[in-house]
Amino acid sequence: MITTCRLLLLFSIHFVITCSTQLYVVPSINDNKGDGSFEHPYSTIHQALDHVERLNAVSTTINLFPTYYFENTISITQMHSHMRLTTMNTRDTMFFEKFLSVKNGVRKLSTAVISGGVSVKNWTKLSGNTYSANVPQLTNVNQLFANNHRIVRSRFPTNYSDYLHYQAPLNDSKQARYGFQYKTGQFNYSSLADAMVVVYNSWTESHHYIDRLIPENNTVLFTNPSYYFIGEFPIQSQNRFQIENLCEALIPNSFCFINETKTIYLMTDGSYDPTSVDMITPIHENVLSIIGNNATQPVENITMDNISIQHGAWNIATHAIGEGSSARFLKSVALFIANSSSIRLSNIEISHTGSYGLRIGEGTSNIIVIDSLVTDTGAGGIWIGEWSTPVSLITSSINISSNEISFGGNVFPSGVGVLVNRAFNITIENNVVHHHRNIGINVGAALGYNQSFTNNIHIRRNYIHNIGQHVLNDLGGIHLVGIQPGTIIDGNVIKNVFSYAVFMWGIYLDEGTSDIIVSNNIVYNTGWGSIFQHYGANNTIMNNIFARSSLIPQPATHRISPDGDCRIDRAENHTSWTFIRNIVYDTFQGTNHSAYMAPVGTTVVFGHNLYYSVFNTSLRFGSQQLSFDQWQKTGQDNGSVIADPLFLGDVNQCDFFTIRSDSPAAKLGFVNITKPSKWTSGCSMDDSIINNQFYHW
Repeated sequence: MITTCRLLLLFSIHFVITCSTQLYVVPSINDNKGDGSFEHPYSTIHQALDHVERLNAVSTTINLFPTYYFENTISITQMHSHMRLTTMNTRDTMFFEKFLSVKNGVRKLSTAVISGGVSVKNWTKLSGNTYSANVPQLTNVNQLFANNHRIVRSRFPTNYSDYLHYQAPLNDSKQARYGFQYKTGQFNYSSLADAMVVVYNSWTESHHYIDRLIPENNTVLFTNPSYYFIGEFPIQSQNRFQIENLCEALIPNSFCFINETKTIYLMTDGSYDPTSVDMITPIHENVLSIIGNNATQPVENITMDNISIQHGAWNIATHAIGEGSSARFLKSVALFIANSSSIRLSNIEISHTGSYGLRIGEGTSNIIVIDSLVTDTGAGGIWIGEWSTPVSLITSSINISSNEISFGGNVFPSGVGVLVNRAFNITIENNVVHHHRNIGINVGAALGYNQSFTNNIHIRRNYIHNIGQHVLNDLGGIHLVGIQPGTIIDGNVIKNVFSYAVFMWGIYLDEGTSDIIVSNNIVYNTGWGSIFQHYGANNTIMNNIFARSSLIPQPATHRISPDGDCRIDRAENHTSWTFIRNIVYDTFQGTNHSAYMAPVGTTVVFGHNLYYSVFNTSLRFGSQQLSFDQWQKTGQDNGSVIADPLFLGDVNQCDFFTIRSDSPAAKLGFVNITKPSKWTSGCSMDDSIINNQFYHW
């Protein structure tokens, strides 16, 4: 333990001594005999936290040797305020490494990893690339990781992009959430005792344990219900389901678990041997928490940097509902912050979780998450605020900046990249959000025109791509609901937004979204429209580029008009939006395509926009789908033109950021948009990157 003190002069009269204490943690050196000093470090993080409580120092730094820390949930309380948790520097690491070189079970990593899991050892090779491990101490194994890669829980169909399709929903309203009628042979497996059925609905999926089969009428009944009636959304769901944790469905890089014998079965792809790599399964749902007693007794001034938080577990009780919008039914996450103030997370990694990576709950303010990575999550990335929270406890003043939030929805596809519920003064900027199976950034906590308690949300300069990935429906790159005064969507780039069948938009203003400014965004490669407003009031759409929309045709069973570049769904007795100085770059190949569509009676203001069809498709406008000349005669789009915007960038590489000085758009007042530093060129919708991290389906 090293303590340094400084003498500070306050108000030229009073002197105060502030002390900074350095504690060290190195597993397996001193076991329980250390005192936290450099010479005699602690062996666990819990020991160091106990020391902080006893010390009651103004400032304490806990320096962790870069290796795995398999401990019970790390709980930081107000007794640990004014503390820093970090990986020790390179010099100190090199000093301790020589003592650990002969120690079993301690391996140097790039950072300290606080793990909510346990190592799985004692693997036995059965045949080929198939292994087994007996784990009598574990109650369940539903996630497994090999050398930092997620191994998929076995699933049928074994092609994870395919689905089974049940015969019909149940007519009995009491049972319609507890099962369905299946097709003959779909449940003909040797054992279903440990199986889980995942049913795909629309914007959610539900997770079920099997209660029993009724062969007489091919009915499966579950122990736990869905939230929505199974089959309630037939176009979206198309009766899709999968069966997980069947050992008969093992394929390379998959596993199953038999609870009766407490045995894990693993099939590798031959590139690794489980007896010689780190095999970890999560057991703790909360890996680390920063929680004060209440909002008036918060945890204060905590810094965490250069560490990793990994292996958060997930659990659904036998009779609990395993379904909810944005996977909000999951209450436990890897890192949970509540009743806290002045928390800084910098250069941390949160990964390999069963739920969300980070949750910033009620009674919390002044949180900064910067230069960090949240990846390979079971549900979503970062969750801010609550759906219903007392006004005095609403989350505020959160800054999510310059992070990568990626590869989500591995267990619960309905999780979203960044979720904001009741909250205010939130900044989400300069992040890269990609490869989520639902929404990229989702904001709001009240549907319709009720008070939302969500305002001043600034979503700026984020790069959001590969969203939806053809799994769920009714989604967008950025999705908002409710009245949100002061909320701005500015300078974002959104590309590659695709749902399974219907409802897939770049920017999605849903369920009463009002008082929003949407400016300086670039949206392209969307299955349906670039921007869609379900209903709302007084939104301003200004200086955006909407390109390459309507790339997926609507199913023949869907009875609405073909989707256009920009669309409003409901006419109301107020101004829905003001649409000015935008570029609509249409690449639809056909006779006609809607540049803007809306129902009769919609009140809007259009002006000084530029429209262009690459294939000279006749663009249509408004409820009557008028030609451009007819549209202008109604008083709309005064000063607007149909013309080539003359982009300086290569449009074949989807570089829509800069127009030439002689562009007709410049004459209309359009201002060039700054290109994000991490934007990648190309118009490809291919997900070749998904081979990283065994990111399947």
